[in-house]
Amino acid sequence: MQRECPYPRVVIRRIPSVRRTLVLDAIAELSPSVRSFVLKSADGAPIDYLAGQWMKLYLPGGIDRDYSIASAPVPVGEPGSDRFELAITRVEGGAGSAALFALTPGATLEALGPNGLFVREDRHRDVPAIYVATGTGLAPIRAMLHEELERDETTTQVLLFGCRTEDDLLYRSELEALAARHARFRYLPTLSRASDAWTGRRGYVQTHLPALRHELGDAHLYVCGLGKMIDDVRAVLKNELGVDRRFVHTERYD
Repeated sequence: MQRECPYPRVVIRRIPSVRRTLVLDAIAELSPSVRSFVLKSADGAPIDYLAGQWMKLYLPGGIDRDYSIASAPVPVGEPGSDRFELAITRVEGGAGSAALFALTPGATLEALGPNGLFVREDRHRDVPAIYVATGTGLAPIRAMLHEELERDETTTQVLLFGCRTEDDLLYRSELEALAARHARFRYLPTLSRASDAWTGRRGYVQTHLPALRHELGDAHLYVCGLGKMIDDVRAVLKNELGVDRRFVHTERYD
């Protein structure tokens, strides 16, 4: 995955990138093409990271790939966890995903991390946040959301998540439950190939951004997915809405 930081940021807490051995603890299907992989440290040591960061995995066959962490880190000051979750798409012809999907629980592999600057800064938490994701671009944003909703705050958090069909709605039950439990969180899925039975939003994420931006004012936007979506969202934010780039944080997955 190509990582992109559109402007320098201040990361409040810096965590060193560490080489470690991991054990594949569990695998679950999230959609017909996406699986959840839970990895834990082989020595039981806690794994520290910031919500939104990623790990480099060294896979069989001499392949290495970067994958965003989909689970929220343990809050600062609490005992650390020795595991984390990834959400990974099986890519047709993709050597990395093929190698990973061939693994079974108990397999070991090397990793380097955490890495990445696609994180929320504490100084941005007192204004609303709009999260925009497509596909497994939801992974780092899921980590951010879980972390944020554990905080005793009142700022509005909105997730605009785009995919093709209802079968592709990753973590759907979980996100619906979060929205029901937290009045300040809104979950807004939109489908580009919806069935006639779908009663929610339709079309691409960028078409729904203007209304959200006008409603929430100077919200910070966290956008993650493939490059074309990132470019389309940026064009809307800049050309139609005049949003200052300081409010836009992006990460590309290609």
